[in-house]
Amino acid sequence: MDRRDCLHGLLGCGLGLSPFGLALAQQTPPRPRLKLLVPANPGGGWDQTAKAVAATLQAAKLVEQVEFEHKPGKGGAPGLAYFVDKYAGDPNTLMVGGMVMLGAVAINHSPVDLSRVQPVAKLTTDYLVVAVPKDSPIRNVKALADRMKADPHSLVFGGGSAGGVDHMLMGMIGRSVGADVGALKYTPTSAGAEFTDLLRKGTLSVGIAGYSEFKDALADGSVRAIAISSRAGLYGLPSLREQGVATDLGNWRGLFAPPGLPAEQVEGWIRLFNRMAAAPEWKAALDKNNWRGSPLYGAEFRNFVELEQTTARVIVHLLKLQA
Repeated sequence: MDRRDCLHGLLGCGLGLSPFGLALAQQTPPRPRLKLLVPANPGGGWDQTAKAVAATLQAAKLVEQVEFEHKPGKGGAPGLAYFVDKYAGDPNTLMVGGMVMLGAVAINHSPVDLSRVQPVAKLTTDYLVVAVPKDSPIRNVKALADRMKADPHSLVFGGGSAGGVDHMLMGMIGRSVGADVGALKYTPTSAGAEFTDLLRKGTLSVGIAGYSEFKDALADGSVRAIAISSRAGLYGLPSLREQGVATDLGNWRGLFAPPGLPAEQVEGWIRLFNRMAAAPEWKAALDKNNWRGSPLYGAEFRNFVELEQTTARVIVHLLKLQA
């Protein structure tokens, strides 16, 4: 099951900066403050993204002050509804979000989706690592596939929120190898230390998370990676496709403005993040976190989000994922 082939057939190329757009970006004056709503706990991918954005904006003197507000739960669906309700028309507050939120909205049948906010900038793509405890008998993807088919009830997968990108990848792997996806158990966890501790202890048989979130646990040897969800191998890890599983999946993250914000103010944020994307501090943040820069802005980003929202709903329905 190849989600990306579907996307590539329907979506054109990303937006590049025209000379006119760059000139406009360079005229954008520094903003006095920005609040970033992070609809998740500290320590996860959205929190990491928010902190990297804040550090870059301040180092590049694009924003004087950045503050954070966390509103965790259910893959960001409650945080999205809160953002829409509390910050409508607010010119100084943006929300971090991404693919995880689309799946969470679909699986929880949330009445508020990303059509209620205004896409500003897609920033990064992070690929997912499939990992096991260091002493696990599962040594590679073939061994995992055999176990998923022969004894799916014996496995406990874990990752982020129900319906999120980690949960989707579990289902896509199961479908690709011919396992009974409905028999696979998935345990949603909080990001960061809780997740890696559960995997280290063997409470989880298999963990799925972004490479940036797994990096420390992989470095200290307490967990062992068996695959990455990119089309080809990355960071010295073989891809699922290279091991015979016809699936790849990227987890993107971006920024959204609240409803009711005038178009010219949304454009101001777009110009500012055009400037940020060109800053050396942002390129350093991408390298540090092993993220791929994948910028899209404004209307192009909105079209991308609409397609991804439809794709997430189809995947959740097709794989019969349950919250």
